[in-house]
Amino acid sequence: LLSTVTGVHKYKWLKQNVQGLYPQSALLNTIVDFALKEEPVDVEKMRKCLLKQLERAEVRLEGIDTILKLAAKNFLLPSVQYAMFCGWQRLIPEGANIGEPLTDCLKDVDLIPPFNRMLLEVTFGKLYAWAIQNVRNILLDANAKFKEL
Repeated sequence: LLSTVTGVHKYKWLKQNVQGLYPQSALLNTIVDFALKEEPVDVEKMRKCLLKQLERAEVRLEGIDTILKLAAKNFLLPSVQYAMFCGWQRLIPEGANIGEPLTDCLKDVDLIPPFNRMLLEVTFGKLYAWAIQNVRNILLDANAKFKEL
């Protein structure tokens, strides 16, 4: 009895797909349309697009590494660290407009390999941790000065 029930459940999905009882998802329809497409696929163009995304991700990683190296310097004045961080966030004095606010680190590089994606996210996370630590230190110093007064 157990093997009969298991056998029925094992092939139930096949029977329902053949009979058309399950509606196909949009993703499945897109995959089928792509596979059955008669026009030639420009694989070289797709490869170039992926390479451009990899290059873009490498440039971002190099830039954030440079900022992290500068942030780790102990001899930088707090005002220089503050200006550097504000520049990275595109925080500028009132009245000037430079365009879009800071975007996600993975914008326009969403097709890179998972290792590269995680490397970008972890590196940006280190900068966020540095910024949070600096804000925490400033608040603790301000609180200590306030208590003295």
